[in-house]
Amino acid sequence: MKNEGLSGGSYKWWLLAFLFVTFFLEQASRQIYNAALPQIKIDFASFGVTNTQLGVVGSVFGAVFGLALVGSGIAADFIGRKRTLVAGTILFSVGVFVSGFAHGLFLMVAFYGVINALGQCCIAPPSYSLISQYHDNTTRSTAMSIFQSAVYAGVIISSTVAGKLSSMGEGGWRNAFWVFGGIGIVWAAVMQIFMRDTPQISAVKDGAETEATIKDGILELVRKPTAILIALAFGMFIYGSFGIRNWMTLFMKEEFADKGLTAVSFHSVFWMFLGALLGCLATARLIDRFGRGRPRIRLDVSVVGFLLMVLPIVWVGSSRSFAECCAALFILGLAIGVYEAAHYPAMFDCIAPRYRSVTTGLTGCMAFVIGSVSPVIVGWMSEHLSMRAGIMSLGAFFFAGALILVPAQIWFFKRDWVGNEKA
Repeated sequence: MKNEGLSGGSYKWWLLAFLFVTFFLEQASRQIYNAALPQIKIDFASFGVTNTQLGVVGSVFGAVFGLALVGSGIAADFIGRKRTLVAGTILFSVGVFVSGFAHGLFLMVAFYGVINALGQCCIAPPSYSLISQYHDNTTRSTAMSIFQSAVYAGVIISSTVAGKLSSMGEGGWRNAFWVFGGIGIVWAAVMQIFMRDTPQISAVKDGAETEATIKDGILELVRKPTAILIALAFGMFIYGSFGIRNWMTLFMKEEFADKGLTAVSFHSVFWMFLGALLGCLATARLIDRFGRGRPRIRLDVSVVGFLLMVLPIVWVGSSRSFAECCAALFILGLAIGVYEAAHYPAMFDCIAPRYRSVTTGLTGCMAFVIGSVSPVIVGWMSEHLSMRAGIMSLGAFFFAGALILVPAQIWFFKRDWVGNEKA
């Protein structure tokens, strides 16, 4: 199917709304464990769990999520994006729901770390592919930033709800899993009924349409050093993101003991993701407005975003008051928003439209496998050094992300840019 007409009309915004809600539920479900972790730690105390062991849940989730992204990207490109989205939503919602019945670390790893991850990995590849297909360069960064804002809304609302339910006493945290899991199952049915099954764009080879293959999709990535470097840098970001999202609630609860669990669950994410929302939307609009004629602008903005994250994360880990910590989280969030507004658009500047689901899966696999070790390592550091040291160490990975992208800026982007292939 050709491109004509796909970017016109109102459906591209209705589609964005469907994808926004799906991504909201996915990210909300991903945050429940982190928000409820202080109470889960208490309830699981009879099993003798340590911070390192509690971090295993997040690390298993990240590893399974990353490895399964390859399959979900291929499924989205070659089986169908709507089918992948609906099946993934059902699977992660069931995984979250049954996690509410977990008694002990093993079942939490199995339900939340494995089943939940297998479902969640099916959301991003088809979503980003659909958005890039329906939105051209005049609205793509804006559309993706709106989609990305579902992360911030999902995390904030989930943390608030999970923190409130967890503060109700022993076992209260289980209700959060049941609530969000149940809503997700219902939403999957809504998508199945009302969402279009959009055909993929045809592959083009030597100026003519041709049948796409999985091999071609893999080669599309392998032949693009810029895309590989973006994926490796994304791994540094995921490492830092996993570390702070997994441990921030517990960090604030232990460092500022006068604050209740509901307040800590809210503030540990609200300021960071408020900043990220503002930074992402503002950066995306600036890119769309001033980026014409500057093909490399999204890659350059990614580097700037990484560099802007380094000092704020150190400030978060070293903060000595609750207000100071919240201020540092807000500044960190602004920097995260700058990076996230540019990351996927920069990747898609180098990848042909037909293969954007499979390459999103492949690059996501690389990134999440790299980042999956963060919860365990930060948990280990909290036991042998301090949680502050673990949080501050994340800054080194943000700085590494910026360094990884420099060769792409200097040597590879001009050759890999899809605009050169069109020319």
